[in-house]
Amino acid sequence: MSAANPDSEFKEIELKLVFDPADAFKLSAHPFFASVGSALPRSGPRVLETKTRELISVYYDTPDDVLRKAGLFLRVRNTGAGFVQTVKTARGDSEFLERNEWECDLSSDSPDLAAAEETALGPLLSDKVRAALDRRFETRFQRQTFLVEYEGSLIEVAIDQGDIVAGEKRSRVCELELELKSGDRAALFSFAKRLAETVPLTLGIKTKAERGFDLLDGLEAGFEKARPVEILAGETCAEAFRIAARNCLRQALVNVPGTRAGHAEALHQTRVGLRRLRAAISLFSDVIDGPQRPHVAEELKWIAGQLGPARDLDVFISDILEPHRAAFPDDPGWESIQERILRSRADAYRAAFAATGSERFRQALLDVGAWIEFGDWTDRGNRLADEPVADYAAAKLSKLRRAVVKAGKHLGSLSVPERHRLRIRAKRMRYGSEFFGATFGGKGRAKRRTKALAALEKLQDTLGMLNDIANRQAFMNGGGDRPEWAMLPMPKVYPSEEKTLMKKAKRAYARFAETKPFWKA
Repeated sequence: MSAANPDSEFKEIELKLVFDPADAFKLSAHPFFASVGSALPRSGPRVLETKTRELISVYYDTPDDVLRKAGLFLRVRNTGAGFVQTVKTARGDSEFLERNEWECDLSSDSPDLAAAEETALGPLLSDKVRAALDRRFETRFQRQTFLVEYEGSLIEVAIDQGDIVAGEKRSRVCELELELKSGDRAALFSFAKRLAETVPLTLGIKTKAERGFDLLDGLEAGFEKARPVEILAGETCAEAFRIAARNCLRQALVNVPGTRAGHAEALHQTRVGLRRLRAAISLFSDVIDGPQRPHVAEELKWIAGQLGPARDLDVFISDILEPHRAAFPDDPGWESIQERILRSRADAYRAAFAATGSERFRQALLDVGAWIEFGDWTDRGNRLADEPVADYAAAKLSKLRRAVVKAGKHLGSLSVPERHRLRIRAKRMRYGSEFFGATFGGKGRAKRRTKALAALEKLQDTLGMLNDIANRQAFMNGGGDRPEWAMLPMPKVYPSEEKTLMKKAKRAYARFAETKPFWKA
């Protein structure tokens, strides 16, 4: 990346996994890394070289994060043998394993902005930005590396242990990075799965740079909502699915630490990410069908099921228990009920913690990630896979829209199960509209899409509240699916409450039905 060699850009192809500090010794002592130059039987890896270094890296940005907002990171690393400046792009949904990187050697620990002018950072380097660039945070860790030959590919294995430091704030780093030096990207997942059979490794998504900024912002172990999906009209159906699926998988993955820490919103966002991923799989079913798909679908359903009870109790507490406890603070009956429900919630979160720490969960995430990138659907010769996505998206959205319009025509007379099915259709329509928003450009289309999404969200919410009322009535009549709740003094349901919600649902349905599809000219 030096001024004399501006063509030193290359694509970093890397798979990141995280592990508990207590399991670090299992990695470094793993038989795969036992001796240099020897190979394990049955096509095992062969370690060509190994070394250990202490690395200190300083990340630079402006106080208002100009670089981060542009999807770039600037780092100066002290390797012990000298200083290296690196500019990296943030990993987007179109590049789950890849990102661009520019490097150059430095004579000191200060950034060389002249050397950065020929990189993606160059257009941002105004006089104002140059003057404002400063240290934001640093990472300090020990890196143990192994250069491994595996399945005809060359992989650099890096075990990083240390800290991210931002002022007085610190966050622990325990990561395994598998970087492909040459060969097939599928070897990264294959190698990771072999390691994960004996060492608890979980698929990771956030870079150290992202985690450093999270630490500055106070977002460590917090939650992250879905990021916008950018599927352009010229993308193939196969790549469009990958972009949507990677976006959904990221949402689920980044919220796992918060889920394991007992954060209600993180657990909710994990489930939303999984639900969106299942919707994407359904939406692209004609493109990605194959023998592996049922296994992926079953594992995603299992994970969602393990988190479901905790989410149900969170909703029950926030929507029913807390409002009525506040309304009747001196009612000893409600105090007893609150204790029981909170105990049930604690049990549900312990179950969620156990599930997200299980071998099945870890292997499932690796299976899903590998399937998105290299699954059997990628080599089955499906003609749709290489077709531009716009026509496919329009046909799928039209089908989803017809299903919602047809199911909601007689909304007022629908049974509770029928309303629930309409809500599911509305949710799928909403996810599809979010996936394909960028596929159909233009201000007019964007305006129609925004109007339709607002109506769908309102319809989904009001139908959800009507469903909650039905559940409350079921609880009052015997506990519904949870007999232990049958004795709860549930709040009364007044006809006017249901009537008001039904009016709102009908208005939302009408707004959606009358809005011209945004995918049409």
